[in-house]
Amino acid sequence: MSTGFKGPLVHGTASNQANYGYRSGFGLVESAEWKVIYDDFDQLITGNVPTGWTADVIDTGATIVTGTTEASSALIASDGTTEGAAVYMPLSVKLDGKKCMIEVRVKTTDADDTDVQFGLSVLTATTNPEDVWTTAAADLIAFGVLDGDATVTMLCDKDNAGAAANLGTIDLQDDTWHTLAIVVDGNGTDSSMSCKGYVDGALAITWDTESEIPEDVLLAPFIGGRTGGDAAHVINFDYIRVVQAR
Repeated sequence: MSTGFKGPLVHGTASNQANYGYRSGFGLVESAEWKVIYDDFDQLITGNVPTGWTADVIDTGATIVTGTTEASSALIASDGTTEGAAVYMPLSVKLDGKKCMIEVRVKTTDADDTDVQFGLSVLTATTNPEDVWTTAAADLIAFGVLDGDATVTMLCDKDNAGAAANLGTIDLQDDTWHTLAIVVDGNGTDSSMSCKGYVDGALAITWDTESEIPEDVLLAPFIGGRTGGDAAHVINFDYIRVVQAR
């Protein structure tokens, strides 16, 4: 009998699962208590849009294609510098004091000369993919690396007060798969929300400034990448998982 599972519940071997303690307390299977979205990019990508996604901004010269050397992945590349792409899921998440986890597995050829970001955004970008994770977005939570620094960074913006950045404690390594995660815990109330960023299961950032975490608007899960100013680089997204308490 089919279980109905469309993707792995956890990533990695059984001996490695204990390294991802932040998953504890989350239901990784769709249920009456948990809303779960999972995409491992094993379907075709056509017109720069993964199946089931919507394009936000695709710079001229940038592409999103099915991974070639890395099977079952979304590959963002460009033919020049400072070009990239951002896409989003056509669904909405409202934090509103609820527990939420967004997790991706990602690799870049040059961690300190790329933007690699994922998270939740209202997607008010107009002409540049990086607008999705900068002050051009009115409400967002984003996590990843920014051009010029391989150290993970978290961005938050509420009501377009201007995205504040919080520098983490862990560097991403080039040509290495990393599992990144955002965990939001409101403890059932908007007034006590916190946001944490993890790299390969290790805590890298804690954001406890509730006034900068958007909790009362509808946000869309997104992924995005952009090459830096030095050269054109490649970014692979292996999967994304979104889990939220109903």
